[in-house]
Amino acid sequence: MSMTKGLNGLRSAVIALGLAACTATGADAAAILKYQTATAVDLSHGISGPNVISFTPATAAGVDLSSGTVNTGLGTFVVAPPAAGSATTYTNTPFSITFLPQDLNGTPLTNVSMVFTGVLNGVVDSPYHSTVTATFDKPTQTLDLGDQKITFTFPDNAKLLVPSQSNGGVTTAEALLTSTLPPAVPEPSTIALVLTTLGGLALRRRVSGRRSRAQV
Repeated sequence: MSMTKGLNGLRSAVIALGLAACTATGADAAAILKYQTATAVDLSHGISGPNVISFTPATAAGVDLSSGTVNTGLGTFVVAPPAAGSATTYTNTPFSITFLPQDLNGTPLTNVSMVFTGVLNGVVDSPYHSTVTATFDKPTQTLDLGDQKITFTFPDNAKLLVPSQSNGGVTTAEALLTSTLPPAVPEPSTIALVLTTLGGLALRRRVSGRRSRAQV
């Protein structure tokens, strides 16, 4: 009886260790998404005065989706100094940022993209003063990558753009990115180790049972 309990306890311990190893294997696996962005500011309407705002897209960027919710850069708004004595007013001036995934863990992603749209509002009237804000039309958007989905949220939706004499006029456009990852798959070596150990325990128990019956 005590031998059977010992074997059962050892078997339970092996199963627990195997499951822990599988979980650790999945947790340590990175999910690197590489991407770039493309941008545009619609200058056809909503601007009074010469335009002083441009946007620099993100290039060769990447983010680890296995880290949960992470901050993701989309590019930068750049405010140039206005001419002396002049001012530029933005009234619901449209802009767009296109998110372009390139590959996920080395697997190319094609025909997948998402467009974030918004408007600019405010005044730039000196190198030291800007009231312009960039507001995104949709605070939350989800992109389907096939085996998983990523959700973008803009908690700081009305982002104030700094003037040219503050940080060089550069304001980062960013979003919080949350990924829905597929269930972690244990490595074959981990599965083989657990199965081999359990098989050995079963064989040992069978042999012990035969010996016990032979002694009766």
